Amino acid sequence: MKHFLLKYQYPIAIIVIGLIWLQLLNFLLQLDAQHLIYPDSQDYHSSAEKMFLKFTGHYYRPMLMAFITGLPYLFGSSHQGIYEWSFYVNVVCWLATSVLLFEMAKNFLKPKVALIVAILPFFLVGNVVINFHLLTEPLYTFFIVAAFYFLFLYYKKKQFLWLSLTLSLLLLSMLIKPGSKFLAIVFCLYFAKEWYRNYKSKSAFLLYFSLLLIAIQVIGMRVQYGDFTLSYIDGVTYHNYLFSKSDCYRKGMEYHQINNPRADFIFGQKDFPHQKKVAVADMKEQIQNNTLNVFKAYVSDVFDNTKSGNVCIQDLKNEQHKSYFENRKLFFFNVSKWQNRSLTIVGFALALWYVYRNYKSENPFAKMGFFILYIIVLSGVSCSQGDRFHLVTFPFVFLLGAHWLSEKTKLFSRN
Repeated sequence: MKHFLLKYQYPIAIIVIGLIWLQLLNFLLQLDAQHLIYPDSQDYHSSAEKMFLKFTGHYYRPMLMAFITGLPYLFGSSHQGIYEWSFYVNVVCWLATSVLLFEMAKNFLKPKVALIVAILPFFLVGNVVINFHLLTEPLYTFFIVAAFYFLFLYYKKKQFLWLSLTLSLLLLSMLIKPGSKFLAIVFCLYFAKEWYRNYKSKSAFLLYFSLLLIAIQVIGMRVQYGDFTLSYIDGVTYHNYLFSKSDCYRKGMEYHQINNPRADFIFGQKDFPHQKKVAVADMKEQIQNNTLNVFKAYVSDVFDNTKSGNVCIQDLKNEQHKSYFENRKLFFFNVSKWQNRSLTIVGFALALWYVYRNYKSENPFAKMGFFILYIIVLSGVSCSQGDRFHLVTFPFVFLLGAHWLSEKTKLFSRN
């Protein structure tokens, strides 16, 4: 037992620190006493219900998220049990993300310094609060961090198995968040030569299995709804946010996410292929005839996703009727707001630096920078999401920041 504790002292310390902080913030903000269920959460629940109880796919939410979310249905779970299960999935992913962050950081930092880097994401209050909702961010962040952990191992050991795991996780992440598809495609193209050299190896079958699941998703959508697509969520997203805002600019109106007539219109199209055609036609028309306002709306969306605090904190209710609750809520909301602002700006700068300086290097840091830039650029298609878009990049901001400091000073460096 003593040997085990000594061997795994740092991962154990990370988990203990994370759980203590989780419980403390839960106590301060009454997180487990809340009753609000977001529309996105209802969609994820619906997708799990469709998969396990109706044996069909969901038009917006892909199969892997539905499968993980709905596993309790195999054991006779109630609908409420699905939301309780999601909390435990989120917390495990949240803790595991920091453990993997430590395993990467200790490659270039002293273990005690790597421990500090690993626990920093715990203190992003938006990350903690989102664990209490059935949303994709904790699971998606874990998948991406795990992918880069295996990429670390690939560059270190030069074995195709680790690259296969990296690309497989990136491909599977498309079945959690469809917006990840271009990220996965870029990485697969970048490593296409290495994949081709090893296409007959046993490790490559991990990739083929991932591609098989994607094919099942795409073909299933074609059979059930009419299009070869991962999801119909992309069309309604850019239609209801980016292009709704640009259309408001054109008409001299103020954009509102709630009571958006364009959103009501497209959701009224119950035929999903037609819904997609409406969104695509609108996008083409506005890019051609409303170009400046589309650009203004895009910049506005990125700015909004950078400056905003966590919506889940903003929506908290004083369920226990504590006199000090509103002050605490306001404090932590402002903390989440400034964490989002500072880490997005720092992350953008670090990402540009590493992509520019390390894009030819045999290490994963430029690829991490590319991921940060990808998420920030992608966030322009939506708005009014608080810090949800950028939260997934922050573990990499801490890691790149620590690596940059380790290069500038030998004080914390492992070597």
